[in-house]
Amino acid sequence: MIEQSIEDSLLALEELVQINLSITREKDLHLLLDKILTAARKLTAAEAGCIYILDRTKRYLHPEVIQGDYLQNSVVPLHKVDLRPDRRPNMEAITAYTALSGQIVNISDVYTYSGFNFDDLYHRDRLSGIRTRSLLVIPLTDYEGVSLGVMQLFNRRVSEKGEVEAFPAKLEAFVRAFAVQAVVVAENTRLLVENRNLIVQLDETNQVLQIENEALRNRMSGKLMVDEIIGQSAAMKKVFSLIEKIADSTATALIQGETGTGKELIAACVHRNGPHRDGPFIAQNCAALPEDLLESELFGYRKGAFSGATNHKKGLIEAAEGGTLFLDEIGDMPLKLQAKILRVLQEREVRPLGSLESIPVNIRVLAATHQDLPKLIEQGRFREDLFYRLNVFPIELPPLRERRDDIPALVHHFICQFSQQYGKPISGIKPQVFDLILSLPLPGNIRELRNIVERAVLLADQEGVIEPQHLTGYETHEVPVTPLEQELENGASLKDIMGRLEARVIARHLQRHNGNQTRTADALGVSRRSLVEKLGRYDLREKNCELN
Repeated sequence: MIEQSIEDSLLALEELVQINLSITREKDLHLLLDKILTAARKLTAAEAGCIYILDRTKRYLHPEVIQGDYLQNSVVPLHKVDLRPDRRPNMEAITAYTALSGQIVNISDVYTYSGFNFDDLYHRDRLSGIRTRSLLVIPLTDYEGVSLGVMQLFNRRVSEKGEVEAFPAKLEAFVRAFAVQAVVVAENTRLLVENRNLIVQLDETNQVLQIENEALRNRMSGKLMVDEIIGQSAAMKKVFSLIEKIADSTATALIQGETGTGKELIAACVHRNGPHRDGPFIAQNCAALPEDLLESELFGYRKGAFSGATNHKKGLIEAAEGGTLFLDEIGDMPLKLQAKILRVLQEREVRPLGSLESIPVNIRVLAATHQDLPKLIEQGRFREDLFYRLNVFPIELPPLRERRDDIPALVHHFICQFSQQYGKPISGIKPQVFDLILSLPLPGNIRELRNIVERAVLLADQEGVIEPQHLTGYETHEVPVTPLEQELENGASLKDIMGRLEARVIARHLQRHNGNQTRTADALGVSRRSLVEKLGRYDLREKNCELN
C-alpha cells in the first residue's frame, strides 16, 4: 500500500515536471492559460474546467478559457464576477470567495449545503441534462500571494463509465504548486508582451518627439515654420534654404516637381513665412476646370456678363487680396487665360468678366507645375513671357527617391495621422516594413507613400503592428535587374563587373527575404554592418536596387 502511494506520487511529480516544461515554452498568454487548464484537468481527471482572469482594473474576473462540452455548449454563458467592495454579497459566489480569500475550495457534492450560491450551476445542469457533483476551485496566485485569477475544475471522473468522484485532498497540494508555477510563467509572459509593446511605443514616441523638438527649435530660433512638412534630408534642407531666402519678400515663385512631391505644402509654407501670412491662402488647380469655368472662377464676373450670371461673383484673384494666390498645375492653363494672368502680374489689377473697370489687387502669386515649361514653350503651348514672369524665383522639389532618409519619419507621421483619423491605435511597425518600403520605386512620391500607409493602417489589427502583408500589392515587389552580359558588351572593367555581380546577388537575396536586412545578411554569411555598407556602396537603397 505504501509502495503504491509512493509510485502514484512519483508519477504525479513526473507529470507535473513535464507539464511545466511544456508551459514554459508557450509565449501567447491565452494559449498558455489553455495549456494550464488542460494540464490541471489531466492531473485531476476533471471533465470540464474554466479559468477566470482579473482585468486591468482589478475589479472583475472574466472567463478567459473554457473547456469541456457541457460548459462550452451550454446556453447559460459564464459571466464576469464583480469583486468591488460594495458588492461583498458576491462572496456567496465561490469564484469571488476564492479570489479574495486565496483559499482552495473542494466540494464533493455541489447539491449539498456549502454556504455558496450555485443557482447558475443548477440552471445549467437542468438545461444540459448533466449533473454536476464535485468541484475544485483553485486561486491562481504567485509566490507573494498576488492573485491573477481563479481556476475551476468540475466532476472528477477516473474513467468514462465510472462514477463522478470527489477530488482527493492530496491532489490539492499538487494542483496548487502547479498553479503557482503556471501563474508565474503567465505573469512573466504578460509582462514580456507589455514591455515589448512599451518599447515599440517608446521608440515611436521618441522619433515623433525628435521631429516635434526640431520644429519647435526652428520656430524658437526664428527659422521657417514648416510644421506640416516632414523632411531632414540634404535635399529638403536645400529647399528650406531657398524658402528662407524668399520668405521676407513678395516675389513670385515657381515651384516645380513631380506629381505627389508636395508642391502645395511648399507654397503654403512660403505663404506662412511671408509678409502676406495674415491674409488668405487661396489655391486653384488649373487642370481641374474647363477654360470658361476656370476664367470665371479666377476673375469673377458681373451680373449679366453671360447667360446664367444673375449676381455679381468675386473671383479668386480678388478674394486673395492681402494674401497669396497659388496656381497649381499652371502648365495646363489655356493660352487665353495665360495672357490675362500675365496682365494681373504686370499691372497688379484684375477685371472681372462683364466689367469695364479694373480692380487693383495686392496679392502674392505662387505657381507650380510637374511639366517641363521650356518644352511647352517650344511646342507653343505656354507663353514665354509668362514663364519669365513666374520664374522669378524657381524652387525645385526633389522626388522621394532622392530623399529616402525622410521615409521613416513620413511613415510615422502618416501612421499617427490615420490612427487618429480612423480611431484605430497602432502599437508598432515591423522593421521589415521599412526595408520593403525603402526598396519601392514610389513613382507617386509622397502621395503614393501616404496611400500605402493609410491602407496598411486599415488592414492592421486594432492596437496591432503593421506587417509586410499589410502593404497590399507591394509585398511581392521585385527588384529589377538587367543581364550581366550587357556589362560585357559595354566594355566594363573586371572590377565593375564583379561589383555588379555582388550587387545583383545582394539584391536577389533582399528580394527573397522581403527586404529584411538581418535575414539577408544571415543568408549571405556576412554581418549586418557589412551588408549595410554594401547597400550604401552600390546605392541599393537610393536606386531601389535597379541593377544593370
